[in-house]
Amino acid sequence: MIRQARPEDRAALQRLYEVVHPGESVHVIASRIETIQESPHHFLLLHETEGRVDGTLFVTLCLDPMFGTLPFAVVENLAVDAGELGEEVRLRLRAEAENIAREHRSTKLLYFAKETKWLGNDLS
Repeated sequence: MIRQARPEDRAALQRLYEVVHPGESVHVIASRIETIQESPHHFLLLHETEGRVDGTLFVTLCLDPMFGTLPFAVVENLAVDAGELGEEVRLRLRAEAENIAREHRSTKLLYFAKETKWLGNDLS
């Protein structure tokens, strides 16, 4: 199941980010999750399997001066800790990010990853 993160998910997000980014100074704050939750332009998605949070990604809709009032979307902070189901969880989260981008008529979807810096995806 995929849903928006809530402030009470802070510890689960902290754990996921620490697994994917060991040694980095990760500091997830409940009030920041709440701010994101209230924003119509930001989507902090969680994937749950049998009640356990095992994946997350963050989608931001950005203003674009090039195409009138249409935004573009950025996906970052993909973190998955799902063992053998990892690739399936990743694909589900990415599909939901693409759905959000389409629903908001985004002109493009950019994926930022630690290893690759960015991967573009044309939504037309």
